[in-house]
Amino acid sequence: MKMEKTLKKGLFVAASAVLMGMTLFAGETKTYPKDGKGDQVLGYKNLANSYGISTSFEGNTVYVNRGGAPLERVFGAVEGENQKAEVMKNNKVIINGGVLATNGVWEKDKSIRGGSAYGAAGQSAVVSDNEVIVRGNSNVQGNIYGGYSHRGSVINNKVIIEGTPKFGAGTVLFGGRGSRNVSLKDGKAAPFDVVTGNTLEVKTKNVIVKDVKNFEKFVFNVAVNQVKSNDKLLVLTNTEGVELQKPEIVKVSEKAQISAEEKEQILKEKNKDINVNIDVVLQGKPSKNIKNLKVVLVNAEGGLKLDKLPEDISRTEKGYKYEVKFQQDAKNLYAVINAQLVK
Repeated sequence: MKMEKTLKKGLFVAASAVLMGMTLFAGETKTYPKDGKGDQVLGYKNLANSYGISTSFEGNTVYVNRGGAPLERVFGAVEGENQKAEVMKNNKVIINGGVLATNGVWEKDKSIRGGSAYGAAGQSAVVSDNEVIVRGNSNVQGNIYGGYSHRGSVINNKVIIEGTPKFGAGTVLFGGRGSRNVSLKDGKAAPFDVVTGNTLEVKTKNVIVKDVKNFEKFVFNVAVNQVKSNDKLLVLTNTEGVELQKPEIVKVSEKAQISAEEKEQILKEKNKDINVNIDVVLQGKPSKNIKNLKVVLVNAEGGLKLDKLPEDISRTEKGYKYEVKFQQDAKNLYAVINAQLVK
């Protein structure tokens, strides 16, 4: 989705209209459809029915429940027309059985787009510590963004998947995202950082999306009293294969007046591998001892590349202790779990 073009033209959400000079209030809550219908985003008149909060950039919560027309986009916080935020943080979007889908087309190329959720979205703000939670039987046909900043940093955001949600064939889960064409801002290459601290937490099984990008940490919550050997938690359908340590590739804008050496250095820095951290935690105390429960954490039919296996895990919790060893083949990352009840 060409979100940066929308942001350049200004974002407006009718549920939270903003006037120039208005004081921004912290910590607002909106619930769809109870608190009224969404409205269009300025500049894209055929992409109607977006929803979110632009009267506060911090501490918001937006719920999308069942009922109402499908929403084009949902924002925990978003810059309104003629607004510019420096920081957008601690906002939360909870898709709780709602539907995100497209009702129109982009004017430029007539392609069908929409149906996405953003923890927060700004032009050059630092977007941090936001969450998007997708739960229940929600239906999300677009992408999920922990946060978005066209020219700023997008760090320490979280995407959480639980329940039995359905995603579109092209859905990508992003920890953070910015412009894919790097330019210079105050002599520095922007966007600055869309990876650090971003976390994907999977708390269910059979989560099927096209790909995942710009996450530094993956946390898999395994319900050991419910899952069976060879159950799949996260399934990635990208036919070109998946490399968890690779960020979304960015290029240098043709407008950037820099030398070839500077361009090469920027590309090397912006597209460097992510030091991925993978964790496995157990959901609840096991009902009995567990021996060699082999679960597929990540399945990628197009091929899965990971530069190194995660370190083995050994933990003691209240009433039990468990160990996790990791294995990998051409298409799968496995966790082999052993757990023992203790007094």
